[in-house]
Amino acid sequence: MIFVAFGLSIAGAISICRELAVKSECEAFGRVWTKAILSEYDQPLLEDYGLMAYFGNDWEVTDKVEYYMDYSMADRLGIDMGGANADLTGYELGDPDNFSDALKKSLTAKVIGDIANGRGRRERTEKLGLDDIGDEESSGSETGRVIRNKVVLDTLPSGGIKSSYSPDSLAERAKSIGSSDGIKNAVASAGSEVLFIGKHFDNAVTYASDKDSYFRNEWEYVIKGSPDDSENLKSVKRTIFLMRNALNLVSIYKDPNKVKLIISVAESITPGPLGLATQLIIAEAWALLETREDMKTLLDGGRVPILKGADEWQTGLGGVLDGDEVKDKLDDESKALLDEKRGELDKLNGIADKIKDIKDGLSYDDHLMIMILAMDERVRLLRIMDLVQINMKYRYYRDFNMMEYYVGTRFTLEANRRTYEFEDSYN
Repeated sequence: MIFVAFGLSIAGAISICRELAVKSECEAFGRVWTKAILSEYDQPLLEDYGLMAYFGNDWEVTDKVEYYMDYSMADRLGIDMGGANADLTGYELGDPDNFSDALKKSLTAKVIGDIANGRGRRERTEKLGLDDIGDEESSGSETGRVIRNKVVLDTLPSGGIKSSYSPDSLAERAKSIGSSDGIKNAVASAGSEVLFIGKHFDNAVTYASDKDSYFRNEWEYVIKGSPDDSENLKSVKRTIFLMRNALNLVSIYKDPNKVKLIISVAESITPGPLGLATQLIIAEAWALLETREDMKTLLDGGRVPILKGADEWQTGLGGVLDGDEVKDKLDDESKALLDEKRGELDKLNGIADKIKDIKDGLSYDDHLMIMILAMDERVRLLRIMDLVQINMKYRYYRDFNMMEYYVGTRFTLEANRRTYEFEDSYN
């Protein structure tokens, strides 16, 4: 009896040791297999955007794990293998929360510093015209691509979501930012998606990468969200135009000399109570004329102050009085007086039309960044996801879809009627 008891004890100990060994092997191999699956990340996605994700689905990952089990554990310790089951739900790159986490991991401290200080971006050599403002003939450089494929449009992460804001609110935001240094500080403290835009996407005036993108005007797409590249540019230019016009009108009324000059001219051509309306017409026309010069400067890669001082003004009142913006809104008597006193008004004006070389102020990029910072964060993130998906389709895979790429893995495997669970993601 003692011998039998001793033998049973040994057999039990061997069985327990074998179960412990099986458990240890399953846990060790399972952790290795999660790393093996994650190691199959898409290289173009990593190289172009710093995003780590692998292509797959539940059954493909299940097949891989079962293959690893057969290769590593078959005929070892008499293991009774019951198979594997993968469930990747919740790890899709197309989930905005997952994409946002992956985006944050792609940005290093050095990259954040470079983007915040505007390093790494280059100015385009070709310049744009003002055709959508009605001031210039089209230069032909705004012809852009249009996405018409319904399947491509329907599978975009944003789903065509819209957003809007008023030029006046943007003008107030520009005044609160105050300067180009204010823009840098705002960008540095903004969400990681704003920094991602600066690092990877191009716009009409500057570009970040030599890689060909489907849209030329990517910042403009983030703001507008149209599948028509030209429409995005035109919409943004109109918004900047209205924003600058509002700021220039404020600058006029903040300058006592300009206000005095406008009142004097208005009283000369429209005596009496109606002179107040003429003052407004002249001020608005002057702001409009100045804004057109501002747009030319911005599209040429220059800078424009948010609120201008007297020495930063690019136009004189003479050009305003000669333009149709004023004449078309005056009555016949005022037009006659304007023509009659034109030479006298030039002496009163005393300001020659001239263009200043402004060293400080906001660039085209800065004006776009004000709009990007003012956007709804969710809409901004979804449109970033759109651009990544569009460019991956354009550069590498025509059927690229973020919902088929994963940032983590989860599976179970069964051995000796016990279930082991494994889960891991990119860190």
